[in-house]
Amino acid sequence: MKKRPLCMVCALFVAVQAIRVCFFGAGAEASALEDALNQSMPSAGITLEGTVSKIEEKSKVTAVCLKDNAVSVSDQNIQEPTVMAYVRPEQTEKSEEHIRIGNRIRITGEAAVFDSARNPGNFDQRAYYARQGIHVLVWADKLEVISRETDRTAQFLSEVRCAWKDILVKHLGDYYGGTMSAVLLGDKAGLDAEMKKMYQKNGIGHLLAISGLHMSFIGMGIYGLLRKTGLGFIPAGIAGGAVLILYTMMIGAGVSSLRALIMFLIRVGADMTGRDYDLATSLSAAAAVLCARQPLYVTDAGFLLSFGAILGLVLLSPVFGEMFRSEKLEAAAGRKKGGRTGWAKGKGGRHMIRRYLCGKIFAAGRWLLTGLVSSLAVNVLLLGPVLYFYFEIPPYSVLLNLFVIPVMPVAMASGIIGSVLTLMSDSLGGAVLQASKAVLWMYDCLCGAAGALPGSRFVTGKPDIAWLAGYYAVLGILCGIFYYLRQKSEDGRKGGVFRIPGILLVVCAVGMAAACRLGCKSEEGIRAAVLDVGQGDCIYIRGDQEDYLVDGGSSDVSSAGIYRIEPYLLANAVDTLDYVFATHGDEDHINGIRELLENQDLGVRIRNLVLPSEGYLDEKLLELAETARKNGTRTAVMRAGDKITEKTGKTELKCLGPVEGTKLEPGNEASLVLELTYGEFCMLLTGDVEGKGEESLYKEGKLPQCDVLKAAHHGSCDSTTAEFLKAAQPKVAVISAGVDNRYGHPHEETLERLREAGCSVYSTQENGTLTVRTDGQKVKLSGYVRKKS
Repeated sequence: MKKRPLCMVCALFVAVQAIRVCFFGAGAEASALEDALNQSMPSAGITLEGTVSKIEEKSKVTAVCLKDNAVSVSDQNIQEPTVMAYVRPEQTEKSEEHIRIGNRIRITGEAAVFDSARNPGNFDQRAYYARQGIHVLVWADKLEVISRETDRTAQFLSEVRCAWKDILVKHLGDYYGGTMSAVLLGDKAGLDAEMKKMYQKNGIGHLLAISGLHMSFIGMGIYGLLRKTGLGFIPAGIAGGAVLILYTMMIGAGVSSLRALIMFLIRVGADMTGRDYDLATSLSAAAAVLCARQPLYVTDAGFLLSFGAILGLVLLSPVFGEMFRSEKLEAAAGRKKGGRTGWAKGKGGRHMIRRYLCGKIFAAGRWLLTGLVSSLAVNVLLLGPVLYFYFEIPPYSVLLNLFVIPVMPVAMASGIIGSVLTLMSDSLGGAVLQASKAVLWMYDCLCGAAGALPGSRFVTGKPDIAWLAGYYAVLGILCGIFYYLRQKSEDGRKGGVFRIPGILLVVCAVGMAAACRLGCKSEEGIRAAVLDVGQGDCIYIRGDQEDYLVDGGSSDVSSAGIYRIEPYLLANAVDTLDYVFATHGDEDHINGIRELLENQDLGVRIRNLVLPSEGYLDEKLLELAETARKNGTRTAVMRAGDKITEKTGKTELKCLGPVEGTKLEPGNEASLVLELTYGEFCMLLTGDVEGKGEESLYKEGKLPQCDVLKAAHHGSCDSTTAEFLKAAQPKVAVISAGVDNRYGHPHEETLERLREAGCSVYSTQENGTLTVRTDGQKVKLSGYVRKKS
C-alpha cells in the first residue's frame, strides 16, 4: 500500500461511506415528497412537472423517469429530483406524438411510495429505488407535453436500442432474442423468466448483466484495434472512450457498467500519459467515485458482486495460483522453441507429432488451471454477498464458468457484427446472428446437464452479518499470511507451505456455507410464521424434523409463490417442504402453491400435497392435485381425526375439520382446520372456515383451548364468532390480510369480538410476517415490519 497511496485513500473513503450507510443510515433518508405522501397514505392525488430522462417499455406500461420535478401534493409544493411514472398506452396515444427524452411533461395521477420487504428474504423495492435516487412512483391518469425540447443524443441512443432489440428478436426469436437483448443492451424486459432463473441457479446469471466482460470486450476491442492500425495512444483512447461512454448511456448507467467504464478510462488514461496501469488502484478509484455519487451503492448486490469479482482476482488469484502450481506445466510453458520434453524425446516425424501433442496437452492443462484459479478466486471472495442476497450456492458453477465465459465473446461478437450486417443484408446478418443463438443453446444444454447432477444446488439460507464479518476476517488473515510469507521468502515462493493458505481458504468457504445452513436448521423448538402475501394466506411451520406449509396464495400480489413465498423459504434454508396443505380451493390460498409445484426443479421441492377429504374437493383442488401429479408430488387427503406426528413425538398436526357427516359445501365452510401442538403449546390454523363449518367445530366439542389462533377468512365478520372464541379461548390472534384490501378485512366486528375475548391481535397489514416461536412452554411472537407511528 505504501507504493499505492491513491489506492489506500480511495479504499479508506469507501470504508467510511460504508460505515456511514450501515451504522448511521446515510443516504437512506426519506425525501420531502415521500414524507408528504406517508402523511396522506394510502395514496394521494398528485400533479407534477418534470423533464423526461429515461423511457423504458414494460409489458403493460411505459416507465418514464423524470428529473427536476415540481410537485404539488396535499396543498404542498415540493421540489423532487427524480420521480418514476408509469404511463399506460392510452395516455401516450392521446398526445400528438410519443414523448421523447428531454421533453417537459405534466402528469396528474395517483402517487405512492415504494414498499419495503414484508417478509424475510423478499425483494426490498424501496431500497432498490432509493439507490437510484427515486422515492416515489406515480400512476399517470393524465399526461400533457408542455415542452417539445428534446435531448437529441439520449433520444437517438434510445431509438438505436429499440431498433437493435427488434433486429435481435426478429432473427433469433423471442427466447434467444430476449436473451441477447439483455446481454448486449441491458434490456431484460423480454428475458424469459425460466431461463433467467436457470442461469442464476447454475451460477452464470452474471452473463445476463452488462458487466466488465461486456464493456472490456467493446472498449478494449475498439482501442486495441485502433492501436493495431497504427493510431496513437491519445486518438485511440479518445475514440474507444467516446464509444464506450455512448454505449453506457444507451444501455443505462448501471453500477457494473459504470465500474467498467471508469476502469477503462483510467486504463487508457495511463497509456495516453505514459504511466503504469495498476488494477488495484483503478478498482478502488472506481469504487470511490461511485460511492461519492451514491453512498447506498455499498449495500447494492450489483456493486458488491461487480467490485468483489475483480477484487477476488487481485487478492486471491496469487494464493490459488500457488496452490495449483505445477512444475511440469511451468516447464512445458517455459521451454524454448524447438526444445524437447521428457515426454517426447527422439527423432523423426512420429516423435515430432508426439512432442506437438504433448505441448498442446500441457497448454490445455495450463489454461484449465488458470481458469480454475480465477473462478475459485472470484467464487470464494463473493461467497458472502451470494449467500446474503441469493441464499444458495451452485457447487458446479466453478467448473461451469470455465466453459461458458471463454465463448461469451463469440456470442457478443456475432451479435454485434450480425446486427450491423443486417443494415446491409438482412439474410447475411441473420446468418451471422445464428452463432449467438448456437452459444446460447449450448448454455441451456450445459445448465440442464449441471442441474441434473446430484448436489447441483446447496441452499444455505441467509447468513447473519456477524457470520459474514467473521468469514472475511479469516480471509483477510489468510491472505495476509500468504503475502507475508511470499515477501519474506528469498526465492519468492519455494516450498509447500505457500499452498496451505489456498487450501485453508477453500476449507473456510465450505465451512461458511455449511455453518450457515446448520445455523438456519438448528433452531430450538418450533416456529410458525404467518407470511405477508397480501390478501391471502400462507403459514410456514418448522417442526422438529420436517417443514410444512399451510396454504399459499394471494388475490392482490402477482406471483406470490415466486416472489414472496419461495424467497422466504430459501432464506430460511428450506429446499424441501415435507407437507403442503391446501385448506380449500380459493385462489388466494392455492395460486402460490401451484407456482411452487410448477417450479420445483429450480425452486423448492414438495414431497406431499395434502387436501381435504374427497367429498370437499372442488374443481380447483382437483386441478391442483393434477399439477402435483405431473410434477412428481404425492397427493393425499386428510380427514377429521387424522394426525401427522414427527418421530420425536413432540410436533403434531391434527385435522379437526371439516367434521365428518356434516353436510357442507366445498369452499370456505369446508376448509381444513388444523391443530398444531408442541409440548404444552397449541395453535389453531383455520383457513377460511365460517358458517356451518365453524359451528360444527365447537358444537361437536372438537375445539381445544389454544395459545395462538390464526383468525379465519382474513378477519371477516362471517367467521370467528363469539361462540367459537369462547370454546377456543385464544390468548393471541394473528390475521393475514392485504394492506388496504378491497374487502375491508379485517372487519371491525371481528376485531371487537377478539378484543372482548381477551385476545391480543396482530395483523400482517401492520407487522409483515408474524413469527411465533415456542419451546413448548414459552411463546414469543415477533413482526418483521415495524409499526408506523
